[in-house]
Amino acid sequence: MHKLAQSTLVIIAAGLLLILMLSAPLVPGDRLRSGAATNADGMLATILPSATSTSDGGWAGLFAPEPSATPTSTPLPEGLAIATPEALGPRGQAIDAYLTSLTDARLFQGSVLVALQGRIALARGYGMADAARGVPNTAQTRFRLASLTKAFTAAGVLILHQRGQIDLNASICTYLDDCPELWRGITVHHLLSHTSGIPNYTDFLDFEPTEMNHATPDALIARFRNAGVSFAPGTAYAYGNSAYVLAGRIIERASGRPYADFIRDEIFVPLGMRSSGYDTSMGGYSPELAIGYNNFDEPTSFIDVSTLDSAGALYSTVEDMYRWDRALAGDQLLGAEQRARMFTPGLRDYGYGWRITRPSGLLMISHPGDMTGASTYISRFPEVDATVIVLSNMYWADAVGIGDHIANLLLGN
Repeated sequence: MHKLAQSTLVIIAAGLLLILMLSAPLVPGDRLRSGAATNADGMLATILPSATSTSDGGWAGLFAPEPSATPTSTPLPEGLAIATPEALGPRGQAIDAYLTSLTDARLFQGSVLVALQGRIALARGYGMADAARGVPNTAQTRFRLASLTKAFTAAGVLILHQRGQIDLNASICTYLDDCPELWRGITVHHLLSHTSGIPNYTDFLDFEPTEMNHATPDALIARFRNAGVSFAPGTAYAYGNSAYVLAGRIIERASGRPYADFIRDEIFVPLGMRSSGYDTSMGGYSPELAIGYNNFDEPTSFIDVSTLDSAGALYSTVEDMYRWDRALAGDQLLGAEQRARMFTPGLRDYGYGWRITRPSGLLMISHPGDMTGASTYISRFPEVDATVIVLSNMYWADAVGIGDHIANLLLGN
C-alpha cells in the first residue's frame, strides 16, 4: 500500500481512538493570530528530557533519568524551567495523552519535543529505539533525519554565501567539475529552491535495489549527470534529492572540506549539537541510532544513507533539533539577510530547505522527512514562537499528521 493511503488510515484510526479524549479545536486561525497562544494555560515549563513514556500513559517515572543514560549534549538554552506534573498544564497533558494513545495503538514510536515562547512543554520518547535489545526511545535518542537534512545543507550554502565564498546567482558549473552543458543555466539558487529541472535520481528504477550499498557523492552525481533536465531552470518546481546532493558538493568545493566535516564544524559544534552528525553506518544500524521499523515492531531493510548524502544522511535528537530551532530564531548562525533568503517562499511555497505556508493565516515554516525506516517532521511558528519536532523510527508513522495535530493542541483554544 502506498504510504499516503496508509497514512490516511492511520489518521482515521487515531481520530476514532482519541475523539473522546481530546477536545482541542483544529487550527483556529484567527484566534491564533489574536494572541491566544501567548496565554498557554501553564504550558511554559520543561519536562526532564530523558523521560520515557510509560505503558499506561501515567506520570510514574516521568521525571527520573534513565539509569544508564550519560550526558551527551550541552545544556538546553537557558531560561528553561524544570516542570513538575502540576506545572505541565492541560495542553501538555493532552499532547502526551495523544502520543501515548498512538503508541499504545501501535501507530507511532519515536521522540517528540514541543516548545512555546522559548520554553519546552514536552520532550519525551515513545515506543522503542531497539525492541530486540529493550532500548526505549527518549528525548536523547538519535534518529535519522531523512530530508530534514536539506535545511542544514541550505544553511551550509548560506554560511558560505555570507562569507563571500558562494554566489547564489552563479552557475553551478562555477563550482563543479565536468559540468554538463545543460547545467550551465542552473544557479545555486535553483538547486536550493528545487527549480533546477534536474531529475530526482531516487525516483530512478535502480535506486531502491541499491540503497543498501555505500556510495560516494561523485557516484551519486554520475547517476543523473547525463539524465538531461525536465524543464528550463526557474520555470517550475519539482522536489527531489539530486539538487541537494549537488549543493553538498558545492559546499565541499567552496569550503575545501568534506560535507560532513563542514556541517559538524560550522553548525553542530557551534550550536552544541553533540548528538548530531553524518550517519556512517554501513551494513546495519549503528548501536547509537534508533533502529528503523516498517510498522511498530517489524524492522525495515537497511538503507546506507551515503546514497542520500547531503540530501538525507544526517542524524540528530529532538533536543539537538531544538538547539537548531533556537539558532534559526536569531543571528547565532545566519544573518538576517541569509535567513530572509532561506525563509522566503518561491514556487510551491518552498524557500531554501523549508516550506513556508500560512495555514489558517499563521506563518508556518516546516519540512517533512521520509525514508526507509524513518518518518520525521519539524514545524516552526515564528509569529507565536512555537516549535513541534517529531522524529520517528517507524516508516508508516504519519509524522506530518501527528505534528500538525500537536500544533493544534498547543496553539488552539
